[in-house]
Amino acid sequence: MKFREQQSHGLASLYISSPAHYAHCSHSLLLRPDHQETPQPPNMSLTDILSAEAIENAVKDCQAPDSFSYKKFFQLCGLTQKTPQEVKDVFRILDEDNSGFIEESELKFFLQRFVPGARTLTEKETKSFISAADDDSDGRIGVEEFQTMVLS
Repeated sequence: MKFREQQSHGLASLYISSPAHYAHCSHSLLLRPDHQETPQPPNMSLTDILSAEAIENAVKDCQAPDSFSYKKFFQLCGLTQKTPQEVKDVFRILDEDNSGFIEESELKFFLQRFVPGARTLTEKETKSFISAADDDSDGRIGVEEFQTMVLS
């Protein structure tokens, strides 16, 4: 079986050929105009920016369901004392799917991104978190919205 890739007019095509069968499969690569890719530095972790002790204290403070306060969490973990660039770096780490946004599905596991095994945020906490940061009402948090939320 042979594989050959061809690109033309914004389409990527894959030709698969075998003695008995020829298949042509094409797909277009859609780029969202609102997405500006800003890759995170390789192998960067939250403990490169925040102290492990501060992270642990912040997560411990909100162990009980419905006790999460983003303002208190950001203060306890030391994020409010970081530079705008460091806050953006934290955002990129939290944006697990590299979409340029933190969506509700990612936000549910927010605490687990800081400490594996931490609890998930409740639906109430997740919705409250999004509504506090989502200035453009698109249902997700962009990097600028996150930075404003943390540093204000």
